[in-house]
Amino acid sequence: MKKVFLLSLGLVLGLGAFAQNRVMKNDAQKAVANGKIVAVGTEMTTEASTYAPQAAKSVVISRYDDLEDAEAMYTYYDLQSNQYVANRMYQLPNGNVAITATMSHEANQSANDRGTGYNFYNGEWNDMPETRVEPYKTGWPSIARWGANGEILLCHGNGHMQCFTREIAGEGEWQEMGALPDYPEGYPYTTEYGTWPRVVTCGENNNIIVAVAALQHSFAPAIDSTDVRTVMYRSEDATNWTISYGPLADLPTPYHIGNFSADDYALAANGNTVALLYSGCLTNSVWMFKSEDCGLTWNTTRIWEHPFEGVDLTEPGLDYGDTLFMPMNGSITIDNNGVAHVALNTFEMAHLADDDPGYYTYWNGRPVDGILYWNDTQDPIHDTDHPEYIGTSLESHFATANPFHAARLWWPIPEDPGYVHMVSDSTKWIGYIPMYEGYDWDNGSYFMSQTEYVSKLYGASGHPALSCDPDGNLACAFSSPNVTRDNGSYYLRSIYVSYRCADNGYWEQVEDDITEDVMLMYSECLFTISVPNTVNSGEFWFGYQADDQLGFYWGNNASQTSASENFIHASKVIRPCGDGVEEGAQDVVYNIYPNPAKDYVVVNSAMDADATITFVNLAGQTVKSFNKALTTGENTISIDLESGIYFCTVNANGFNKTVKVIVK
Repeated sequence: MKKVFLLSLGLVLGLGAFAQNRVMKNDAQKAVANGKIVAVGTEMTTEASTYAPQAAKSVVISRYDDLEDAEAMYTYYDLQSNQYVANRMYQLPNGNVAITATMSHEANQSANDRGTGYNFYNGEWNDMPETRVEPYKTGWPSIARWGANGEILLCHGNGHMQCFTREIAGEGEWQEMGALPDYPEGYPYTTEYGTWPRVVTCGENNNIIVAVAALQHSFAPAIDSTDVRTVMYRSEDATNWTISYGPLADLPTPYHIGNFSADDYALAANGNTVALLYSGCLTNSVWMFKSEDCGLTWNTTRIWEHPFEGVDLTEPGLDYGDTLFMPMNGSITIDNNGVAHVALNTFEMAHLADDDPGYYTYWNGRPVDGILYWNDTQDPIHDTDHPEYIGTSLESHFATANPFHAARLWWPIPEDPGYVHMVSDSTKWIGYIPMYEGYDWDNGSYFMSQTEYVSKLYGASGHPALSCDPDGNLACAFSSPNVTRDNGSYYLRSIYVSYRCADNGYWEQVEDDITEDVMLMYSECLFTISVPNTVNSGEFWFGYQADDQLGFYWGNNASQTSASENFIHASKVIRPCGDGVEEGAQDVVYNIYPNPAKDYVVVNSAMDADATITFVNLAGQTVKSFNKALTTGENTISIDLESGIYFCTVNANGFNKTVKVIVK
């Protein structure tokens, strides 16, 4: 099994702060990650990195005054996921929306009333549900359209994976369709059944059902010995099902056994196209399987290749040799052209214990943070020779592709040892912990419980959820710490949204905070979900859980000693793109180059606009600031700056874009 040393102290300090040493000790604790036990204790001293000052990102809140947020339901059962949350919202062609969550109104650990909480929007939300959908205790609901007007619900409970349908979405009684098959032919155990399902429907009339789930067999009393396998279901009537080990079993190495666990997968469908994403294993790659015939045949893509794919990290003599930046939480959607889009949060693992190659340190915080983007028109994610560094002293650092750094947003600065800076590639990166002017990062205010959040978020920013409109425009919501909100001790998490207009191809990063409401001032916001495909252009739907207490009441070594009300929110965000954008509401700047620069930079503008251009040095000092009337197209800006590294911010029309500029 994997033996991974998880240290939840982030490599993060305040803006421009000095490096310092920290010691963490917690010998007795253990946490479950990916269905396996990972060590969380041993005393060691590590040196934290610092990061170069970044120009503050001005987060715009509901710029069109068209954010609708509602409390769809409440629950005392606060653990909505062990890692991913997906397939819990969908939208009908008429614009109506359904949302589900694991719900219990019992404020105790028994949760005998636990089951699917359901709400429906048809111009306004129904009253919050008081009882579960099912007649017995269940967990982990997953919902999708079913047929012309209906809906289908899968969940686990009552000794099997269960299926419920109704002919008209949002109306009438749910019909129990019976249990799904427990396991494929030849499965060596007889006591297990599918758990943690994801369900989608495909075909001309959404009448073909594809689902994925997990089988978990534990060899008691050794809880770290578990046979975990993923399985796939398919049906055309919600009654007769085929079950198999799915496309993961068709790889040359059958990674469906003992690698990806429950909650390590995400599923999407559009028309006849289905895409299945696996990205939750600490020792395996990120895989996508795509079918264009509703799950009968599959094509395989390794999105990101793990340098030690399938290798037991406890193997004697294993030479790690580098820190590893790897993806974890994932989201997937398919646009109307059949292109699959993927969002992945990232984090860093470092090999620091030379005497034990099986131990690795898990880092999280601002300089190892990021939400990564990929679509299947692109090559697999890999480290690249970043163009902005060519011809500078950084050239040698990036001359050779490094598989350990393919998912890295923050990079060291050779001229300033111990400092890192953010690579400004908005085609590859969706978002990160937002920066606010006047707010420095305080490591002591960052809450990342060793036993709770580690296996729920991994990176500081997590739970990405993609939503795609009919024109192929994307929005991605994710949970991230907010330095402007705290409970007196720790930063609280907000739900931020970034946007990618199809005709631009780059992300407008961290544009909205959909939790910027006085009613959520002291709420921790987690477990982001989305409507993967919306029906109106420029409209995106998200959901999330808001709680006034950090940590969880359910889960391993939970920090909450009593249950509290957790509200499941549903939010509609309006963000037009392309021809639907009114002049005056357009993001102006889409490129700043060359980089490195000498006497000038060129600002590419999407429209005529008055702009303020500011250059900040590594010490955080503004060295140049001036106004400039931009015209559509290329604008040459004389800079007259000393050689060095600067952060150039162009603010126009209520938007800003910041890039790191090296001046020769």
